[in-house]
Amino acid sequence: MIKGLYSAFSALEAAWKFQDVLANNISNANTIGYKRETVVHESFSDVLLTQTSQSMAPLAKSSRAVVGQIGTGTYVAGVATDFTNGELQPTGNALDFALDKGFFAIQTPDGQVYYTRDGRFNRDANGDLVTNAGDHVLDANGNPMNVPSEDVSASADGVITANGQQVGQLMVVSFGANELQRAGEAYFTSATPGTPIAGQVHQGFLEGSNTSLTTEMTSLMAAQRTFEANQTILARLDQTLDQAAGQLGQFVRQ
Repeated sequence: MIKGLYSAFSALEAAWKFQDVLANNISNANTIGYKRETVVHESFSDVLLTQTSQSMAPLAKSSRAVVGQIGTGTYVAGVATDFTNGELQPTGNALDFALDKGFFAIQTPDGQVYYTRDGRFNRDANGDLVTNAGDHVLDANGNPMNVPSEDVSASADGVITANGQQVGQLMVVSFGANELQRAGEAYFTSATPGTPIAGQVHQGFLEGSNTSLTTEMTSLMAAQRTFEANQTILARLDQTLDQAAGQLGQFVRQ
């Protein structure tokens, strides 16, 4: 019965954490470049039930015989990111960009480099290409890209031309599995610099979130039902243990 409490509680905790992840995905369904999160469920290691028997003196010892296996429930081992592409949304803005693969490289004022699929760019007062947050967009050489004019065109490999003059190429990099760590809604960091690639750049488009509201809402309702079911199980097990303790006390007093 105690093991039942562990199993129900671990399932309850897993469902609660899963709901948090789903709620975050739903809240970012309209966030440009957002990549949905998924939870990694794992089972606790199976534990062996053993039976202990005592040997007769003078060679007193105990022997342990395996009598079965039982699991102790499930838990959330971690949160992973789904990097599948979101839907391309046409904007007609010359400084909006989307990618088929890879990430744009962004540098914050403190020098930290991040990677993103959010291609909503603008020109600052110095003509530098910046994000909506004012972070510099890096060129293929790792320098802030300067765009002297809003009359901009971009080739499929990210070469930027302004007033008919080539001014630079967008840095687009790719990463291996598990090399990126989330650092915000649409920003990622990495301990490695990534591999420069000729990503397919789409000018005048933005990539929407890859969150499906239908899928997330369906999963959220299922997680809520799991949470409620395990709440009920915990309450009933607690009630049973309370009754058993009371009956045991009556037995001892007799």
